[in-house]
Amino acid sequence: MIAVILPDIRNPYFTELISYIEDLCMNSRYTMILYNTNGNTEREKKIVQEMISRQVDGMLVALTTAHSATLDLLSNVPFPVVIMTRTFNKFDSVGICHSDGGKLAAEHLLSMKAEEFIYFGLEDDDKFLGFREHLLDYGISRDRISVIGNQDWYFNTINSGAILLSNFIRNRTSSKRAGLFCVNDMYAAYALEAAHEAGLHIPEDISLVGFDNTSICNIVYPKLTSIYQPIEEIAKTGFQLLEDKMADGYANNKKEVRNIVLAPRIIVRGT
Repeated sequence: MIAVILPDIRNPYFTELISYIEDLCMNSRYTMILYNTNGNTEREKKIVQEMISRQVDGMLVALTTAHSATLDLLSNVPFPVVIMTRTFNKFDSVGICHSDGGKLAAEHLLSMKAEEFIYFGLEDDDKFLGFREHLLDYGISRDRISVIGNQDWYFNTINSGAILLSNFIRNRTSSKRAGLFCVNDMYAAYALEAAHEAGLHIPEDISLVGFDNTSICNIVYPKLTSIYQPIEEIAKTGFQLLEDKMADGYANNKKEVRNIVLAPRIIVRGT
């Protein structure tokens, strides 16, 4: 039995990811059990503890945050674990470099002649750190870079996050051209809707970049520019890492850690 733990199955990124993983499990004759943590670290830890008691064969997990307290618990589980979407030195993992993705977003917004740069998400997220680093290297002053939504909301209170983002766009008084980078495509789509309702022109008044390059990007107008994560490759690579660990004997290769870092790309569309 393979346990799969995801932070938010309402997000199309994770919906697509689990679809690939389910196919891989069925083709390899593994039973799959899926858990959704709703972005709650305590719930995440309880699920891992339950999987220890159920003696699963292996686990694929996408953590709630890059600094989740669950990491300590995962270090001592009696079965192989592969972390997906991010890479961690102490665990087998596969994902893109989120910092590089943030740099791509910054580069695009600079090319769109943005004068103010806003990140919607957590301030300690690698996406923002890469975003800010690239802007500072380009010569953008710190007072032109800001963060909104720096709170633990965007997994378990999506509506609150959407309202916060919408209010920011509608109440914004600056006449400077804005460049907005969102933590994922869902919130970029909310931002796009709020911009339309505020009578803003896209991308003339505000340029937008999402993250994940999910199906959302092609069903909004204008179509959304986004940072591409190779979802199918992440699923296949993560599953192969886990299957190798289970086949070779976890106790024999526990110290052999493999981190697979995939390259992000930006898919430029209408925003």
